[in-house]
Amino acid sequence: MGNAVLPAILAISMATGLSAQPVPLNPEGPETMSQTDVVVVDFVFENRVRKTNNLPTAALRSARRQMLGGGYISLDKLRALADAGDGLAAFRYAKALQERDTPDPTGAIAHYYAIAAYTGRDFAVRPLVRLLKSDGTGYSASRLRHALNAMKVQALSGNTDAAVLLGQMYADGVPFGQDLALAQTYLTESPDGPKPRAILQLAVAMMSDPDDASDGHPGARSALMLAASTDDLSVRVTAENLLRLLDTTSIFQTEVTQ
Repeated sequence: MGNAVLPAILAISMATGLSAQPVPLNPEGPETMSQTDVVVVDFVFENRVRKTNNLPTAALRSARRQMLGGGYISLDKLRALADAGDGLAAFRYAKALQERDTPDPTGAIAHYYAIAAYTGRDFAVRPLVRLLKSDGTGYSASRLRHALNAMKVQALSGNTDAAVLLGQMYADGVPFGQDLALAQTYLTESPDGPKPRAILQLAVAMMSDPDDASDGHPGARSALMLAASTDDLSVRVTAENLLRLLDTTSIFQTEVTQ
């Protein structure tokens, strides 16, 4: 895409609150992660701690009864339950750590939100995503894999929020690296159908992708046409304007090469 076109994309996307520039995984971190590193484990929600008697020790079983009964439970006990696979304890432990409002550069809080999400606690997805977007580029590759697998388990289980948020993260490139094909998959095939603003966000990302540009922007055009068919007036008008911008760019490039 020519230098004259990119500012126009940025202006339109900024007006609608979208990000046109992907942010790659932090190259200066201690570890790096590629898409081939990410494998969704064969996890079944039935494996989570459904009953107190599933826990391996009397101390853990007592702690869980205490937690479920509404009594006071120490952070050490919450953490022990979380490490044993109790998703509710993992969520509460992560929330307690977050309320301390202390720096968490290694992503321990995200780790426990991910355990909660992994074990079927869908309410852990949004706080996990907020942490991944704000701090995730500094996390280790293993911690990012754990969080990504938790997100994928939620998305594949039918959680529309998880599917859309994962698609947006793949479109932005934060923190898992940019993968526009996966972004399109999660954004267009979410259980409740495509989300207009998310599709528009994907289209903006695709317009800045040199591979898509070299083929005449087929991916961006497809996403923009889908966004232009929505009932959301703001999204539809923006998508139509961007389609016209692509058409104008194509005509200009054709004239230059002739």
